[in-house]
Amino acid sequence: MAQRRGISNVVATIILIAVAIALAVAVAIWVFGMFRSSAHAGTLNAISEDLYLSGTNAYLVLYVSNPTGTTQNIVSVTLGGTSCNFSGESPSSPVSTLTSYTANSPSQVAIPGGTFEYLVYICGSSTSYTAGVQYSGTIYLSTGTSIPFTVTAQALS
Repeated sequence: MAQRRGISNVVATIILIAVAIALAVAVAIWVFGMFRSSAHAGTLNAISEDLYLSGTNAYLVLYVSNPTGTTQNIVSVTLGGTSCNFSGESPSSPVSTLTSYTANSPSQVAIPGGTFEYLVYICGSSTSYTAGVQYSGTIYLSTGTSIPFTVTAQALS
């Protein structure tokens, strides 16, 4: 009778453990690589939105943050299907001075990396909106990213 010899149980166990560790490392590199690339892509965060109706204008106030290290550019903002015109920005809440803002139309609004800003937009006539009603809007970035938001209209007191 011929005696066959195979690898010992200890060697087989060591080989299986080494293969499992190699696979775990490969999966970890792949997963953390995906997280790293999406973290660097980053985007603008809309922290809060308010729509104030005053006189003949509807003032949209966006409080945004840019947690990335690069400047993010807003190319347009829409509210209820209407394009809004950029009016200005402020490091603090501009609510008390809203009626002093006038519409201007820059091609882009730049938000530097690591900053928070209040942005004021005029979104048409105040008669186009009703206090207490919620409206959907979108912030469009130069990167092609769109950031949806909802806001409830309120009368400026």
